[in-house]
Amino acid sequence: MNNEIKQNFEEKIRLVLIELKSTLEENFELMLRRHAADGLVRSGNTIKATMDMISRHTSELYDEILAYLDVLSIHYYSLLESDVSNLASKAQAQLKVETIAKFKKSTELAGNPSLYERMLPDLEAEMAKNLATFQNALNAKVLEIKHSTYKSPYEKLLWIFEAILLAISIFLAGMWFKDPEGNYEPILIGLGLIMPLVYLLIRRVSKSN
Repeated sequence: MNNEIKQNFEEKIRLVLIELKSTLEENFELMLRRHAADGLVRSGNTIKATMDMISRHTSELYDEILAYLDVLSIHYYSLLESDVSNLASKAQAQLKVETIAKFKKSTELAGNPSLYERMLPDLEAEMAKNLATFQNALNAKVLEIKHSTYKSPYEKLLWIFEAILLAISIFLAGMWFKDPEGNYEPILIGLGLIMPLVYLLIRRVSKSN
């Protein structure tokens, strides 16, 4: 990933993180007010709601990263998946600092801080699940980008052949225009039949790559 695109991507992630952290804070406080009204703050419901909130925000981070790939219209290169994955991992690590702090606070508010150590593996397992889902979606996205930008040598050869046939057709059409009595029509008809067949071959090869 060239530096210009990388810097743009990093800036987008920075802005997304600011928004997510702000939303996390707002949603956490809103949840506490709701639970206080229902008398549920000092219960497992507070911890469960916080864990669900963390999972949603982590998924939103990954979704934003995948969506921005489309915005940038990046061309395929061999390290694309690795580069994007590294950016996502760094972003998730930054978000995790905030989310883990909220999770710890939820156990304290629930009146059972010892649950922090006991339930942290469950939270991290959910984060790992979100990461696996993201990596699978990223792999699919990179394959899509690869297929849209990469042409096999055979496909390139067919495109060159198609261009040659088109150039010959234009040349012969010009010759026929200058010399209406010339015997160009059969050749042009033949080329007109061959060119669609070549195009069909190109489409078939492109789909099979």
